[in-house]
Amino acid sequence: MRHIAVILIETVTDATFRSIFVEHKHAVYRYAWRMTGSAEAADDVAQECFMVLWSMPDRFDAARGSIRAFLMGVARNTILKRWRTESRWDVLEEDAMIGDPVDLARLEISDAVAEAVQALPALQREALILAEYEDMKLEDIAQAVDAELTAVKARLHRARENLRRTLSPLRNSTWNL
Repeated sequence: MRHIAVILIETVTDATFRSIFVEHKHAVYRYAWRMTGSAEAADDVAQECFMVLWSMPDRFDAARGSIRAFLMGVARNTILKRWRTESRWDVLEEDAMIGDPVDLARLEISDAVAEAVQALPALQREALILAEYEDMKLEDIAQAVDAELTAVKARLHRARENLRRTLSPLRNSTWNL
């Protein structure tokens, strides 16, 4: 990947861009979809993310982290900008500890988990999505969200605790978790 990073600093060729796009497009889309809850918004975010890479390749610095962390950071910033524009801006506070309630009784287990993740405070949700769904290293998550490693660890811990608490009724249900 270092070879690609050197090429990106100078210019992005069609082949290099295509390779990066093919490797990371699904991860960027999934992250955007899970953060926004909208397929249309996820499409827009992914498109804008790769347009940034195409038009401003010098913004990527291999010394700061991986191309995936860079792309997730661009996607995150795009999502935050959309929220501000749509006046859906939830204050992103470190001390937002508890997610919104979820009615587990009416949901299938996969839907219950998805809804519980969506109900997490935004900073916890993004840390969980990047760590668990996108299998990113904590250091790469910290770079993508422009936060200290300890903050990412705390957000991820809170997210997991919130999910445990929210989904605990499922343990005693007929699903036998």
